[in-house]
Amino acid sequence: MANEELDIRPEAGILGVFSRLSYKAWYAIAEFVDNSTQSFFSNEAKLKKEKIGQVHVQIKYLQNENELIITDDAYGMEIEDFKRAVKLDSKSDHPDTRNEFGMGLKTAASWFGEIWSVETTQLDSENKYYTEVNIPLLREQKINSVKIQKSNCPKSEHGTTVHIKNLTKQISSKTRDKICSLLESMYRRDLESGKVTIEFITGNNSKQLSFTPYEPLSYKGEVWKKNIDFTFEFKKKAYKVKGFVGILKDRKAGGKSGFANAGFALFRRNRVIIGGEGQNYKPTEIFGEAQSTISHKLYGEIDLDDFPVNQAKDGFVWDNGLEDEFLKSLKPRIKNIISLASKTVQERNDENVLSEETSNNTLEKVQPYAEKISAINTGHINLSSSQTKTPEQELFDEYIVESNKEEKLSESVREYPIQMNQIQKTVFRISWKQADSTNWIDVKTDTDDLVELYININHQFFKPFSKNPDFQPIIEKFVIAFMAAEKKAKLAGSDGKIPSTSIRNFLNDFLSVVGE
Repeated sequence: MANEELDIRPEAGILGVFSRLSYKAWYAIAEFVDNSTQSFFSNEAKLKKEKIGQVHVQIKYLQNENELIITDDAYGMEIEDFKRAVKLDSKSDHPDTRNEFGMGLKTAASWFGEIWSVETTQLDSENKYYTEVNIPLLREQKINSVKIQKSNCPKSEHGTTVHIKNLTKQISSKTRDKICSLLESMYRRDLESGKVTIEFITGNNSKQLSFTPYEPLSYKGEVWKKNIDFTFEFKKKAYKVKGFVGILKDRKAGGKSGFANAGFALFRRNRVIIGGEGQNYKPTEIFGEAQSTISHKLYGEIDLDDFPVNQAKDGFVWDNGLEDEFLKSLKPRIKNIISLASKTVQERNDENVLSEETSNNTLEKVQPYAEKISAINTGHINLSSSQTKTPEQELFDEYIVESNKEEKLSESVREYPIQMNQIQKTVFRISWKQADSTNWIDVKTDTDDLVELYININHQFFKPFSKNPDFQPIIEKFVIAFMAAEKKAKLAGSDGKIPSTSIRNFLNDFLSVVGE
């Protein structure tokens, strides 16, 4: 074993200052995961030659011992990379990677505890390197260097272990759950690719991290998820924006809509910078005020690789107007998604029941029943039993009403031509509307040749059913039978008088057939 002294100046006492950084536990641990995953991705081709297609990162919290150990089986480090990882004023040689600042390991380890060590060996190297950084000792003795221990190991060995002792930050069960949840979100693409596995161990409890992608809403035969890919210029520099924006599937349909899940996850180099359950990006320019309908439904994943991040990699450096320009460029490109996300489930149902698609579906299902009524009236269908007619007669009240001023009318109109007898044909023209009126059926026109009417889907009696797509044709079938019975009774009456039982008898006849 050989030892080498490494000067880590500026003064090692500054390491103690790192413990006062405004880190969160999950972002500090993410620094180690960044190093491990980047070591794998940067050397993926070399690892593949040795049939290594995956990196495993293990995070182990020893509560009783007050220690935290992060281990990976990535490519590992040789001496120069190892020195850079430990030395305070050493920056990364790869500014276009996840560990672009070269400060993550030092700051995160010093934030978590007073004593930390690093041990590593690179694939195909026989050298293993180890050093320990004891912050209280370095500060007390005013030492600005650490010893690097070199030892031999098999060439097949590879990976890095960071061991932190005398923790100044404890991990409660609640914090552990949040760390796991946010790491799952942060490295969702790595986990989904199958190339990265992350395990979190506390005591006897081991959790394998995983992420299930959110499902978008399907509405009006369309999946509400839109890809975005554009570039805008800010201060003579181009910024590329890529990803998707969508609407979360409703919870009742097994989706994850809700305030904690909605919002944008903002990525940089395939790693979430802002995002995760309860942490997603929700600018008021797009989402409106907190707890708005949009803030429970709109979601997306947006890559901002050209945007600068802060050193903790928990936010973007864009307060100079870059964020405003980004939102200004994004919003008009997703205006149709925002518009639908602003509607409640009830409002979507109201809109859907008046849609052309629903109208066509209803027409297809109801048309055969109108034809059956024609067949009854022309004698082509024989009723199974004769109906007894009561001579008592009374006038039938018309129910032509004025339209409600706030009503919403469907633009779709369905026509059902029905042969009332051998000579007379009447077209029943039906559309749906939403109104506060107490009338369920409003008749607009009533002649021998044409009956125009509206079905009010907001009527209190039918409201629980009228917005159900399976029940809509049933309602319309009944209306067709009822209006045809009324028209038949009028045609069969004399001197404007209609027997009180005529409509009921004709309706019974029609329903008995159309219900078959």
